[in-house]
Amino acid sequence: MRPLVGINAWRRRLDTYLGPELLQTLSTYYSNSIIDAGMTPVMFPNGQDPAEASRLVGLVEGLVLSGGDDIDPASYGAENQASKGNDPAVDDFEVALIRAAREQGKPVLAICRGLQILNVALGGTIDQEITAAGTPHEPITASSDPDEVNSRRHVVTFEEGSLISEVYGATEAKVNTLHHQGIASLGEGLVIEGRSDDGVIEAARCQGDWWALGVQWHPERMEGDHQAIFNAFRAAVEARR
Repeated sequence: MRPLVGINAWRRRLDTYLGPELLQTLSTYYSNSIIDAGMTPVMFPNGQDPAEASRLVGLVEGLVLSGGDDIDPASYGAENQASKGNDPAVDDFEVALIRAAREQGKPVLAICRGLQILNVALGGTIDQEITAAGTPHEPITASSDPDEVNSRRHVVTFEEGSLISEVYGATEAKVNTLHHQGIASLGEGLVIEGRSDDGVIEAARCQGDWWALGVQWHPERMEGDHQAIFNAFRAAVEARR
C-alpha cells in the first residue's frame, strides 16, 4: 500500500467572489511530487489546536512541512524587523507537528519555511532578511515579474559526506531562489548540509536516528533531479515500516 504522509496547508487570506476569505491552501506542485514518489498526501488544516498534533501525526507515516508566510519572530524570541504575514497559531501548530513526529520517529521532509520552522522547533533562530542586490538572493518585491522570479537560480554547494549530496548524487545543485529569510543559529541536533555562495544555509538535517531533512529551495517546483528529494523521503518512510 502507498504510504500516507501528512502535509500542512498554508492558511492565508485570499480574495474570492464572496470577498476576502481565510483559506487552507496547498499547491498541486506539492501533492503531485508526493504522489509521483509513490505516496498519498493527507492535508492537515493549519492553525489547529496543537494538542491535536500527536494524534494527527499518528495517522500518517511521514510528515512534509510546506512553505508559507514568515514565522512570527516571537516564536524564536526576537523582535519583528522584516517578517510579514505572521500567524502565531500556525507556528504553534507546526511546532507541535514537528515535536510529535520526532517523538514518534516519523520521517520529516521540510521545504522552505518548513526548514525554518523545523529549526525554530529545535531552538534555532531566523535571519529575517537575507536578500541583497548583487548576491545569489536578489530581493523580491511586489513589482517583481513572477516569470522572472520563478526562473531565478543559484548554486548550493553540499557538505562532503552529506545526506543531500547522496540524494542528488552530486556535490552541488542549481536551485530556485524564492525565500527572503533563512537560518541564523542552528537548532539543537541540526547539522548543515549545504550553503549558497553568500553563506546562507540552504540545507540541514537532524543528527541521530530521526530522519529529518530540510531545504530552503522548492524542489517540487523544479524538474529533473529534484524529485530525488521526495524519493529519498519515501525510502525513509519505507525503511521505518
